[in-house]
Amino acid sequence: MRSRRKNFITSLALVFGLIINSVSFAHSVEFGQDAIGDPNAIPVQGSSGFLYSERIVFTAAHVIVGVGETTPEQAAQRVAFWERDGFVYAPGIGNRAGQKQYRVKKVLIAPTYRPRSGSDQTRIDDFAILILQESIPMRNKVVVGSDSDIATFIKEMTPVNMVGYGLQNPSQRTPPQYGTLSPRKMTSYLVSNEELRNYFRNNAQKISQNQTILDYGVPNSEKFGSVCDGDSGSGFFVEKGDTRYYLGLVGGLQAGIPNCMNESWSTFGVGGGMSGITATNKFLPLINEAELIVAEDKQRELKKVEDERAAAELKAKQEADAKAAAELKAKQEADAKAAAELKAKQDADAKAAAELKAKQDADAKAAAELKAKQDADAKAAAELKAKQEADAKAAAELKAKQEADAKAAALKKTTITCLKGKLVKKVTAVKPVCPKGYKKK
Repeated sequence: MRSRRKNFITSLALVFGLIINSVSFAHSVEFGQDAIGDPNAIPVQGSSGFLYSERIVFTAAHVIVGVGETTPEQAAQRVAFWERDGFVYAPGIGNRAGQKQYRVKKVLIAPTYRPRSGSDQTRIDDFAILILQESIPMRNKVVVGSDSDIATFIKEMTPVNMVGYGLQNPSQRTPPQYGTLSPRKMTSYLVSNEELRNYFRNNAQKISQNQTILDYGVPNSEKFGSVCDGDSGSGFFVEKGDTRYYLGLVGGLQAGIPNCMNESWSTFGVGGGMSGITATNKFLPLINEAELIVAEDKQRELKKVEDERAAAELKAKQEADAKAAAELKAKQEADAKAAAELKAKQDADAKAAAELKAKQDADAKAAAELKAKQDADAKAAAELKAKQEADAKAAAELKAKQEADAKAAALKKTTITCLKGKLVKKVTAVKPVCPKGYKKK
């Protein structure tokens, strides 16, 4: 618990320390022009940076590790803080409220960086690279100016620009407005190392002469614009078409500038002010290292995307196969159910057909039996009728015979014996009748 609390307090101290350190002695554009929408000027906490490529931001080492002398342990802590919690915004924005934050993945500090030391106010090799976790879309091309490029720019007095996010006038110091301002632009030119040394010699009364002199200089004035607190980390560049030649950054050496203070505090030196810069092409190995890290990150991300796509496709295929299998199973079950229902119907139909056939057979048998009975009855009736007719015929014949016999008998004379006492008398006639007084024997 105590260790966690200690880490929390350390983190808070680093947060406030980084913000204060990154703005206290940094510089921004005084007497400059509005530069909202600049494609490379990056707000870096209370200071500035320069978008070199979609994931690489150049800034000053002291913006990251602090303006004062720091121990290696303190510097490592601040780098760790940036790699854990650091972020920047997209280039050229004004109000930061609600703007997307781009997280910092890794910080590279020039291994030869040396902060201000004693009365030597020059920061040597004051250069750092912020490597971002995701890309910021580039709207132009940036190349690091070579020695020959720089020599040409000096010879031709090519306009040199710088866009920074710091203070723009003394009124912005109270209350401090670091980290809230819009970008401003200055346009000057590049001078040689010899001219830079001459500037220091001409301002010997105002500037300590034991300063480490950097490679080149950029004059500051009310006409050109002047760097001010908050501009450390911004870059000097030459613009040709859609290409910017990056020369060096602000923060290593400033001399003879008002620094957005009240003029009673500070004024320009003889011939104006001067920004000393170290040519960034000195740090090409460090830039190459950053580009290699970005390339490896992108390769890993691409592989992750491909793996996720393959996994998604596999999952989609598995889900499709599972769906197809489920649909097949459902179809098979439906087919089985339909087959079972069909069989049940066929069995029911067969049973009904069998029952119908049995009924029909029974009906046919009953009909046959009925017909047989009817035939038998008809035969019996016919036989009875024939018998009746025969009997009737026989009866008729008998009757006719009888009638004939009767008729014959009626026509045939018969003899009867009639008695009366002892008297006997025979009577012959068709219908013999005993005489009166006689009785038929």
